[in-house]
Amino acid sequence: MTATTEEGMQKPKNSGVHIELKALMIPISLGLMALLRFVFEVPLWALGLMCGWIPLYYLGYPWLLRRKWYAFEKEFAKRFQKGEYKHLLGLYKKQWFLRRFGPKAEMFGKLGLIYSALERYRDAEQAIERAIDATPASQRDRLYFNLANTKFELGKMEDAEQIYRTLRPGSPYRHAAQTNLAIIDLHRGRRTEVARRILEREQERASGQLKHRITQALEMSS
Repeated sequence: MTATTEEGMQKPKNSGVHIELKALMIPISLGLMALLRFVFEVPLWALGLMCGWIPLYYLGYPWLLRRKWYAFEKEFAKRFQKGEYKHLLGLYKKQWFLRRFGPKAEMFGKLGLIYSALERYRDAEQAIERAIDATPASQRDRLYFNLANTKFELGKMEDAEQIYRTLRPGSPYRHAAQTNLAIIDLHRGRRTEVARRILEREQERASGQLKHRITQALEMSS
């Protein structure tokens, strides 16, 4: 995803009628079995064996997927909280089943978080963009915010600014976005008085990297 305007971000990549292949599996299989039975005269016992995939696909596969996803999500939260980012990247790469069959948006989103924590921002940018492509437009606020932060780290201030400004007014990330916008304004030498007031207010309650960024921006503009 390269568009950073609101219209460009909200517009879906593809339009038209989308047919869920999974919903067609049973009727397609029934049609195939009817063809095998009445045209090729395949025995009923053989057709019965062929039907064995149905409970495996509709019961066994979802159960396995939920089990693996729950275990991965639990391990991810624990390791991420401990700051074990390299371990998490290795764990992610081992999840071939989830990467192939799991929820793509969540998997790419978590990969973006890992790369961001490892300060591999170009990789994080690509992962988050793929997560956005797999996420419904109404649920993208968190991913847009993460993408803007990544572009900020890469020095793509204009792109980051455009994304921050397109966040919904009621977005839970709007306040943090305004802080980063104030930093950008100071760096670019515009609306400096308003930006300084915002950052001086936020400096007292900020911590870690954000506090360092605010302090650095204020010092540079003084």
